[in-house]
Amino acid sequence: MIYTEARSKIASGDLLAWSHRGWRSFYDFEVQMVRMFTRSEYCHVGIAWRCAERVFVLEAVQTGVRIFPLSRLAPFYWVPLKVEWTAETEDYALSKVGERYSKVQAVLAFLGLLPPEPDNQWQCVEYVSTVLSQVKQTWVLGVDFTPSKIVRAAQENDHVVFYVGPDG
Repeated sequence: MIYTEARSKIASGDLLAWSHRGWRSFYDFEVQMVRMFTRSEYCHVGIAWRCAERVFVLEAVQTGVRIFPLSRLAPFYWVPLKVEWTAETEDYALSKVGERYSKVQAVLAFLGLLPPEPDNQWQCVEYVSTVLSQVKQTWVLGVDFTPSKIVRAAQENDHVVFYVGPDG
């Protein structure tokens, strides 16, 4: 489906995932290494956030935890989680905006060595998992912090993955 079709259906707390195929820059190389070493279709995840009729992604990227318009990040994969997104969850998620990203933690997560305690430095899945641990749900995301594993955990609990392409 295209973004304009999906936009009205995307809810705060839904899981978002990205894949990457380029090889044109050093960034592309880094992303492809993540995909190769994690044996994953996905290289990045974030959380959907609806605010004032807009849809954003809350995500941990190399510049830190940020809020970014989702419309600018298509194509992506959307996993409706149907979580109970409360004001408390939103406050918690937004309280992390501006905190640092850690490449070291991304590597530790890949190696299965990332400590489970939050420490105000994030990688994408750690941020998503920590925020979503604040909502009531009937399934566990797990503590294996790779994009593939969090999407797989959602799928194993009967959540469907939709591909959302850019408009026109």
